[in-house]
Amino acid sequence: MEASLKPSENRYLDGEYLATNPTWGEEDSAWKARMIQRLWNRSGLAVPGTVAEIGCGAGGILAALRASFPDSVRFEGFDIAPAAIQLAQQHAAARLAYHCEDLTKSGRNFDMLLCIDVFEHVENPFEFLRTIKSIAPLVVFNIPLEMHLAGILINHQLWTRRHYGHLHFYTAAVAFETLKECGYAIASHSYISRLMDLPRSKSEYLFWLPRKALSLFSPELSGRILGGTSLLVIAQRHES
Repeated sequence: MEASLKPSENRYLDGEYLATNPTWGEEDSAWKARMIQRLWNRSGLAVPGTVAEIGCGAGGILAALRASFPDSVRFEGFDIAPAAIQLAQQHAAARLAYHCEDLTKSGRNFDMLLCIDVFEHVENPFEFLRTIKSIAPLVVFNIPLEMHLAGILINHQLWTRRHYGHLHFYTAAVAFETLKECGYAIASHSYISRLMDLPRSKSEYLFWLPRKALSLFSPELSGRILGGTSLLVIAQRHES
């Protein structure tokens, strides 16, 4: 089976990704969940009955959302990587289950889909984005805005490609255009930055003040020049 997979998918199955990311990003999960909850509350959309996450990784985002959404909401996480699902199972609980499965091939449908830091990893993002439209009428995307001036100057995109497996890099304008070209309408969005909210390293503290100052003028421009920003989007599919 694995012999037929694309090389970009193999890194999540053969231990390469786990070796460079042993926590599978779990340390940022609670913060991302808070950002999703905040944007959702601001959108005024009705609470979904069922929520799935594609590429759920270690499962922490769904676990945090389960604690903040009403008890009527059911959550399911999907990931093709056995190592990720093994980590995620520690969060399994009532109304929360995880599956080592390709959600795009499952035939399942949900009220809302989370696609958090995912489509920059896939070889054909256009095909992927059009495919997942059939899963849910609402999709929450988090898209790292990694095509920025500071990153280009130090060739940071190459490091990100090797360390995290990101194959595509976006500005906000290109991200919006990509979603629209794939049949999504933007219901709500916000610019978020873990590096500004929860700096951890010396370099993150060093750039905190210039990022913060520039973001007060324009968070999009701050991300385009200094990086450290993601685009969080609630998108609705266009019904054909």
